[in-house]
Amino acid sequence: MKILFSALHFANLRNYESVVRLLAERGHRVHLIAEEPETFGGQALVERLAAEHPTVSWGWAPSPSEEPWFSFAQKVRFALEYVRFLGPEYAQAQKLRMRNIMRVPRVVRWVCAGIGWTGIGQRAILRVLKWLERHIPLSRDVEAFLAAQRPDVLLLTSLTVARSTEVHQLKAARALGIRSAACILSWDHLSSKALLHIAPDRTLVWNDTQKTEAVHLHGLPAESIAVTGAQCYDQWFDRRPGRTREEFCASVGLDPARRFVLYVCSAMSPLPNPLEPVFVRDWVQALRASEDPEVREAALLIRPHPEREREWRGIDLDGFENVVVSGRTPIDSDAKADYFDALFYSDAVVGLCTSAFLEAAIVGRPVLTLLLPAFRLHQEGMAHFRYLLTVGGGLLHTAPDLDAHIGQLGTAMRGRGARDERNQRFLQEFIRPRGLTVPATPSFVDAVESLVEHPRPRSAPSTAPASAEARVRRLAAMTVSGLGAWLMMDLIEAGRAKSGRELAVLKGELIAAQQAYRRAKLERARQVAREKEGQQRSKSWARWRRGLSARKLLARFAGSMKQMFDARQP
Repeated sequence: MKILFSALHFANLRNYESVVRLLAERGHRVHLIAEEPETFGGQALVERLAAEHPTVSWGWAPSPSEEPWFSFAQKVRFALEYVRFLGPEYAQAQKLRMRNIMRVPRVVRWVCAGIGWTGIGQRAILRVLKWLERHIPLSRDVEAFLAAQRPDVLLLTSLTVARSTEVHQLKAARALGIRSAACILSWDHLSSKALLHIAPDRTLVWNDTQKTEAVHLHGLPAESIAVTGAQCYDQWFDRRPGRTREEFCASVGLDPARRFVLYVCSAMSPLPNPLEPVFVRDWVQALRASEDPEVREAALLIRPHPEREREWRGIDLDGFENVVVSGRTPIDSDAKADYFDALFYSDAVVGLCTSAFLEAAIVGRPVLTLLLPAFRLHQEGMAHFRYLLTVGGGLLHTAPDLDAHIGQLGTAMRGRGARDERNQRFLQEFIRPRGLTVPATPSFVDAVESLVEHPRPRSAPSTAPASAEARVRRLAAMTVSGLGAWLMMDLIEAGRAKSGRELAVLKGELIAAQQAYRRAKLERARQVAREKEGQQRSKSWARWRRGLSARKLLARFAGSMKQMFDARQP
């Protein structure tokens, strides 16, 4: 069987490394493709996989960006996500309401402000946008690419990412009769990312919580959903450190004689106030001022999120003893070892909202967080964070302020890294629903292999009727310029246009100022030349005047008069 494995970028495929390896071991051909480059080491990962397995290859996915309707299609997708989160089921998810507002066409914002606040209005707008999404034309390049590849199965990992173009791959696959599956990338991708507007043949989820989301939030048929467990975490369950605690501490710069706490940073967007590194500095200061010697003297290892390293610029922790900021994306063997050993040798793991909590649970460490007003938008305002508080009785130890948190941390540290009982219950429900000893990767691969038994899709929704596609083409063409372009402009484009106009005005003012300066400079040069010419004439007359006596001047004058008189005589 040939499998086409698609991702937004190759670093996403680290969540499917075990799947790719098992598919290859079972004799399947796997071609890995990505839409855009990244800097997290994803390309090196797929190169390693291809080098280790002869049936694995990699390349780049074609982009539909050259299609005349592409910009319109992207705006429709962003509008869908914006309107979706206006629904009553997301009333408490203020962050989700805010996240897409910068990319929404102004006409959609205006309509929603007028009637979208009502349930009926919101549903009507959604129906219109979904109709447009379904009837966006097929991409010729994407269709030709899939026809040339001729895979038996297309696996899509980024259908829930609004900027991804995988929806065009899904449409082309349906048109060509290629079976497809949505592979849910992470714990939050069904609750807080883009809707699956066009249903794939199968959707592979981690647990029953995600299955419920797929049915009730995305409208997918329950029979098309396979619960496989979280295959991306299989690698951590049976892993053991490859070095001693002393060797690890020495490698990152911690004092091996002191217990340490691991702080794992998040990728919060929109950016909170204060930024997480600023909060971390306050957290370190509070720990160092604690009356509990266990907490006060603890070593602290802080792992920045790989997507937020720039936020650490200007954050100075040098004044605190035995505090280290270190960590890389766990995508190669050395980085994975650093990450696992940091979790394994820590006495507790602290953070705000990150998937590292799940890996800490697997290793067995107590996981602590603070529910502060500054971060409520990114914690209690997100459905997937609430799962950490409820699934299996809850994973997190939560505190409303730093004082309560320090008390919890002291208790956790005195446990000397013992496994937290609540970890087991959470893992059983959220990570390995088939049993804690049953890895998820084989279940995932079994679900992929069973897709060949699924009837081939008959046609793409966007190809029928053709008149609807033609109307969408005409509508997209109307938004290229003029009033249509203005109505479809989002806040980012409006800002750029405003900046462009302001830049044009400034440029005009600069040109006018330069021309005025040149004219003034030329006039000044002419004035200086005239002054010099006058001075030269005055000097010449003065020299001529000084060289003659009064008698000679009188004689010359008389001579000049005589010449004039003689010239007038007939």
